This record gives sequence, C-alpha cells and structure tokens, in this order.
Amino acid sequence: MTDMPAYYGQLVGSQITAFRLEPDEYGDDPWPTFTLKMPEGDTLEMTLSRDPEGNGGGFAFIARPANPTNG
Repeated sequence: MTDMPAYYGQLVGSQITAFRLEPDEYGDDPWPTFTLKMPEGDTLEMTLSRDPEGNGGGFAFIARPANPTNG
C-alpha cells in the first residue's frame, strides 16, 4: 500500500496551470486531468480516477474549509 500522506503531500506547493477532460477510450466518464507546476519548476499531470486501478474518470469534491486557517 502506498504511503498516502506522502503520495498526496508531494503536491503541496504546486500550482494548477491547466485543466482538461481526457476522453475515455471505452466511452466511460472522461478523465479530469490537471497540469501542475511544482515549486522546483518541474511539471506534473494529475488525473482523477475512480479507483487506484484506473477504472474510469473520477470526481473531486471541491469546497472551502469550514474553519479556514492561515498558512
């Protein structure tokens, strides 16, 4: 099993620079795909999937935190 805090934590400090929906080759839900610029200058792509096996595009719940913090 992947160390999930470390896996997702690598995105801290990145900036989303682009977004697109990639079609699914089987006609299923499209793949939400984000281009990220990392603090070191590298570029990564992040694709949302419904599960770790990549069985179709996924969904992200996006909301403002109930108790925002500064930092």
